[in-house]
Amino acid sequence: MSDVCLLLEGTYPYITGGVSSCAHQLIEETPEIEYDIVYIGNTKENNQNYKYTIPANVRSIQEVFLFDNDLLVSREPKLIGLSKKQIEIIRASILFDKKGEVEELYKTFFKKKTRTFDPSDLFFSKEIWNILMDLYEDSFSIDDAPSFIDFFYNWRFSNIPIFKILSIELPSSNIYHSLCTGYAGLLGCLAKIDAKGSYILTEHGIYTNERKIEISQSEWIYSNKNDIVAKNKLSYFKQWWLNKFYRLGELSYDYADRITTLYQGNKDFQVRLGANPKKIDIIPNGINESKLKKDLDEKLFYKKIKRLSVGLVGRVVPVKDIKTFIKAVSKVHNQLKDVEFLILGPTDEDLDYFSDCRMLINQLGLEDVIIFTEKVNLKYYYPSLDLLILSSISEGQPLVLLEGFCFKIPAVTTDVGSCRELIEGASVADKALGQAGYVVPFGMPNLLADKMIALLSDDALRMKFGENAYKRYIELYQEKYTIQNYVDLYQSYFMDDI
Repeated sequence: MSDVCLLLEGTYPYITGGVSSCAHQLIEETPEIEYDIVYIGNTKENNQNYKYTIPANVRSIQEVFLFDNDLLVSREPKLIGLSKKQIEIIRASILFDKKGEVEELYKTFFKKKTRTFDPSDLFFSKEIWNILMDLYEDSFSIDDAPSFIDFFYNWRFSNIPIFKILSIELPSSNIYHSLCTGYAGLLGCLAKIDAKGSYILTEHGIYTNERKIEISQSEWIYSNKNDIVAKNKLSYFKQWWLNKFYRLGELSYDYADRITTLYQGNKDFQVRLGANPKKIDIIPNGINESKLKKDLDEKLFYKKIKRLSVGLVGRVVPVKDIKTFIKAVSKVHNQLKDVEFLILGPTDEDLDYFSDCRMLINQLGLEDVIIFTEKVNLKYYYPSLDLLILSSISEGQPLVLLEGFCFKIPAVTTDVGSCRELIEGASVADKALGQAGYVVPFGMPNLLADKMIALLSDDALRMKFGENAYKRYIELYQEKYTIQNYVDLYQSYFMDDI
């Protein structure tokens, strides 16, 4: 039995980013704690190589790939003998009804000791087909109905990952710790249902909010001669998926013994989504300055091409809204020619989006102005940067800002996650440390550009904000504070002292 089983969705150890860095930091800085990891990804094809060296205190890594569709091996439809009670449970789960139903759903259809047939049979059950037909007829009039085939396959594909999760055998552990709600959170709920151990939930960004953004921007449009009908169908199916993720979030909040998040704004959001405020602790991210700056060789520092260097640190993916940054750069470059712009982060996670960014750069004539560095060792770039930019549409508490603060780099960020707290301070004492940059609304390239120009044009102001940033790091965001908070939390749930 491990001390802690980390439940990680789309992050460590296959994907780099803030959550992954925090997971690695936690494991590495607590060698006295033994961890198991359950990693949840989309397909094995997209998760081939670890992006981190796995510390010795990780006992095992179990992988779950939600859309490797072994559940859908073709077979003949059949009656599987569902009872009236089983039909009620399935119907409630389809409607995302009743939080308590997840226990009955799991124990009736998925738990090996209590189920009476293979759960994949549900995808080919004539009884399920009939339930869906009834729900379809009850839910729509003739005028607004999507096709039943779309309705049926939407149910099927939205449930493939749920069925995968409900079928997992978790490793034995004292504590199950998920770093989001969603599918990882559902695993935490299963641990509680099976009385395997305590369940701790940590949210950096608010998972349901991030899914809402992704779903609202998706292009699930069905061919139809009537555009109005097509829009109605699109709205209905998007809402279906949103309801699923809202329900998964509620389940995680309900079953978790403790909930942690990064800052007060996140806590307020969690409470609005149904979390009990008495369960929630605020544990900010932390940075180890000495480790970040260890063995720095000035010969390896990035050499500026121009007088000033601006960096956006992040993956080239839609949630980072790189396109808004590119548009802002166009305006800045028109006024300030002696500035270079770096996008520091991997470009291979969403190749279509990367291609779109390249196309936009070409359209704006910025080919010689913006540099994609790919994934690099950031500590050799920070000393050369004069300004950090964050243009994201969703964040938790960005580690890159805290790392920049260690190097006295001011920032211009969008007003997402805890960015305003990091830049302007939260408490009275925090605000007294001074401003560390500027905050602008997301998706507003002109405003972003204006604040970039203001700091790039004023060396004294830029240096003052950089000093303020470093003071805020020293007072509030050191790694030792973060690690001790989690060790104390774990210790309160361990069955035996470690």
